[in-house]
Amino acid sequence: MFIGPANLYVVVVPKTDLLQDSAPSGTEFVIAQLHRVVREQVERPLADAGFTLRTHWILNQLAHQPLSQQQVCNALAIDRSDMVRIVDDLEERELLTRSRDKKDRRKHTLHLTKAGRAACAESATIVESAIDSAFRPLTKKERHTFRRLALKVLTLSGESALKGTGE
Repeated sequence: MFIGPANLYVVVVPKTDLLQDSAPSGTEFVIAQLHRVVREQVERPLADAGFTLRTHWILNQLAHQPLSQQQVCNALAIDRSDMVRIVDDLEERELLTRSRDKKDRRKHTLHLTKAGRAACAESATIVESAIDSAFRPLTKKERHTFRRLALKVLTLSGESALKGTGE
């Protein structure tokens, strides 16, 4: 967007109309654009169903087993204060319960409810469909290779948020 100082006119250039000759082509730009496109394609249908990516990730983490609130924070790299707000919302929506840990009363253990399991399945279906749509140009083999390479980069860079990815 450009706002001319003298005439106060506005020119809006849509994100998708990048000029091929002048668009940055570095790896960092390509990764940033891929992130933006995939995130937009995933977040829109999740929002329509009442979810966010973070709520999807939290529900997915808890689908495997009850975890402490801190374990979920650490696994998903979510700030503690943000986590409290999100868990409050999920608890209010009766998608999870929060209880004091019997061994350490300072800890809160999160458990999915029956409604939470259904919400987890619904959000997983939405995300899977959105990812399939975003990566439609790739073959199944290319998608597998893409994921394997992305995980390799994250693992070698010391990224700890890979817990629970299945790899």
